[in-house]
Amino acid sequence: MSERSVMIANSEGGAGKVVKKKYGMVIDLEKCTGCKGCSVSCKNEHEIPPGVNFCWVYQEGPVGTYPNVHMYYLPRACMRCSEPICVKVCPTKASYLNEDGIVLIDEDRCFGCQYCIWACPYEARFLHPGKKIVQKCNSCIHLVAMGKDPNCVANCQGKARFFGDLNDPESQVSRVLAQNTGRVFRVKEELKVDPQVYYLLAKKVKIK
Repeated sequence: MSERSVMIANSEGGAGKVVKKKYGMVIDLEKCTGCKGCSVSCKNEHEIPPGVNFCWVYQEGPVGTYPNVHMYYLPRACMRCSEPICVKVCPTKASYLNEDGIVLIDEDRCFGCQYCIWACPYEARFLHPGKKIVQKCNSCIHLVAMGKDPNCVANCQGKARFFGDLNDPESQVSRVLAQNTGRVFRVKEELKVDPQVYYLLAKKVKIK
């Protein structure tokens, strides 16, 4: 049994069954200030070359009429799809979904064909200019394995990011989702790739 699995009692109260972790992230856009600390800390952690990012922040606005003017920000990265198109198109199986729901790249298998870059609907991958292999956000899996948060979460100054096990109803990430059901949305959900990054809409904005 994986160390990153949890035991829960079955519905009949008998022997437990193994439920694997399913890592996901929640980003509260009400708290995001657009400081780009997530992007900077990510580049530092992974030594990402200039001109590319694992994590970036889109800016929307200003919108409204003075003095009621607002600015909104949308942090983006790998969406941790449960049905990742990038994995399906990879000819060498370098891209794969691990047992905890994180999409990863085996750099020893990647030869830089870029099929996954073209297939990703979130534009979350890039070709490393020096290594000539594809790279992307890996949820700081080396930190997660030590029980820590990804660097973007740990360094978010607005405390807008939450990371954890979506299969655990007591985890912080699950509790945040449960407490904000009216504000939850996912980017390009209509594509049926089941992204595991959830956003909480800024309270000044209403879902149409």
